[in-house]
Amino acid sequence: MAADVLLNCMDLCVGYGSSSTLFEPFDFELHAGELVGLMGVNGCGKSTLLKTLAGLVPQVSGDVVLDGSPLQSWGARERARRVGLVRMSGTAPDRMTVREFVGLGRSPYSGFLDGRTAEDERIVDNAMQVTDVSCFAKRPFSELSDGERSRVFLAEAVAQQVNVLLLDEPNAFLDIPRSHALFRLLRKFVETREMGIVVSTHSVEYAEKYCDRIAVIDGGRFRVAPASEARNLGLLDWARAE
Repeated sequence: MAADVLLNCMDLCVGYGSSSTLFEPFDFELHAGELVGLMGVNGCGKSTLLKTLAGLVPQVSGDVVLDGSPLQSWGARERARRVGLVRMSGTAPDRMTVREFVGLGRSPYSGFLDGRTAEDERIVDNAMQVTDVSCFAKRPFSELSDGERSRVFLAEAVAQQVNVLLLDEPNAFLDIPRSHALFRLLRKFVETREMGIVVSTHSVEYAEKYCDRIAVIDGGRFRVAPASEARNLGLLDWARAE
């Protein structure tokens, strides 16, 4: 596997058992410094694929290799240091503050009794700054708007310091300016931190503008192409109005 390949899928088939596979087996590599947009209609299997790549759902068949080793060979803590999945449906205990929630991203690194170091606190502070959530650090997470929560979920993942970041429709609750800001931030992450990011989105405009490649699940197939070529190759036909 090439040195810059962070995640490698070989003949991968995803689903919930051999009788309920979601689409045909496929090959895919995620490279360091690359932002990939994952697209397709609701129910096509995007979320299940992301859960599979994060190790939360076992693959039906095929292989997923993370940092040169089979995904399932990593222990939960070690895997969490390498790959993170951001979903917009998470919750937090009542009265947990935003800063406390973002601090959960340091859990894979914490020692006995979840002890935090000064370096952990610095990383949390930085994650909140780059995602623009420092201004409501002391607010209860439960009181945030959907858009604010989206940014806090991302901040937690940044604090986790993973190389592979998987995001499930992170701009679903964001307005247009915030959506552009989010995708600009993702581009900054892949370019300055050499991360590999897969972002599920229905926003064709953002995928074409900000992503290096676009992957589409459509008609029972997984297809991927450079973002600049995806439209001409028919990968965006799924989004056409009838």
